[in-house]
Amino acid sequence: MTQPNYIDTQEQLIEFCSSIKKAPWLAIDTEFQREKTYRSILALIQIATPDTVAIIDPIACDINPLLDILYDKNILKIFHAARQDQEIFYDLRGEPLAPVFDTQIAAPILGYPEQAGYARLVNDVLGVQLTKAHSRTDWLRRPLSEEQITYAADDVIYLAKLYPLLENQLKEKKRLDWLTPAFTDLCKPSLYANPPELAWKRIRAAKRLKGASLSILQKTAEWREILAQQKNIPRGWLIKDDLLIELTKLKPTTIDSLSSIRGISDKFTEKFGLAIIEIIAAAIENKPVPKDIQKKPNKVSEKEEALADLLMAQVRLKAADANVNPSSLTSRKELIQLIQGQRDLELLTDWRNEMIGQDLMATLNGLHTFQVVSGELNIST
Repeated sequence: MTQPNYIDTQEQLIEFCSSIKKAPWLAIDTEFQREKTYRSILALIQIATPDTVAIIDPIACDINPLLDILYDKNILKIFHAARQDQEIFYDLRGEPLAPVFDTQIAAPILGYPEQAGYARLVNDVLGVQLTKAHSRTDWLRRPLSEEQITYAADDVIYLAKLYPLLENQLKEKKRLDWLTPAFTDLCKPSLYANPPELAWKRIRAAKRLKGASLSILQKTAEWREILAQQKNIPRGWLIKDDLLIELTKLKPTTIDSLSSIRGISDKFTEKFGLAIIEIIAAAIENKPVPKDIQKKPNKVSEKEEALADLLMAQVRLKAADANVNPSSLTSRKELIQLIQGQRDLELLTDWRNEMIGQDLMATLNGLHTFQVVSGELNIST
């Protein structure tokens, strides 16, 4: 692979786009900043193929020609931990990139650690130790040093080396299709949309509220989300979650009662006080949007815990035999649900059913015998 090509002119970008428009896949990463804005500010786009690597400056260039290529559905986009990158592309064009391959999702199915960071995976698979020297870089500052450009390029140089190796291993083990649902989910616009009317669901304390208090939270959170989007500032800069909860408790209906709440500044009251009071007054008169009905989990007995231990041992044996990370097969929570009689589980419907789901059901139906032979656990029918 050649040295990183830093692109900061439109002519360079057009030439690069021409060179990659027929590529079957592209390894992609982004650098961004979000501390002072609602939406991430794109600072760099890194792209690699087996033969080339480019660092594109989206501040200096109109990147629409590049986006046209990235949105080509004939080109596979390779990421590691794709969600934040996909969110950026969603903000740019209203939809995420597709199709995608995420090395972080693929790795555990091949026996690598669950949720492994990029540097860990590069070290495990390629034996290369990456530096973390510029992990705190302000990528919006210009000019970038050669060391910063090299650091940014490494994020896709080794991604372009990881992908073919992981893909070949998945094909050899006939596991590539297992990943299709997860990769498809990463391309759904709904994953990245932030509808203001649903903003209240991100506030943890919402689950404890009901009646007028819940209605107030729903409407004030919606107001905050709309304003944060319009002003492109962090929602917490307007009013923090804990103060929204205070509003639901105290239900202020006058400027004086609002300004007396600890943490509500005079500046906030002056700017938004009337709007907040009107929202609260209207919310009190209206029923809240119903919360999602969440079935209360059944209490787990000691016998069920012991059976879960046995099933988890079975899972670990299968994972070791298949060279899969055990957490990719199932979780203890899912095993408890299985023990308690739930059958509408993904464990029994996706690729895991054939690998472990049917065996677990056989154990629950008394069709397996467990024995310790020479210090090892054996399972027989």
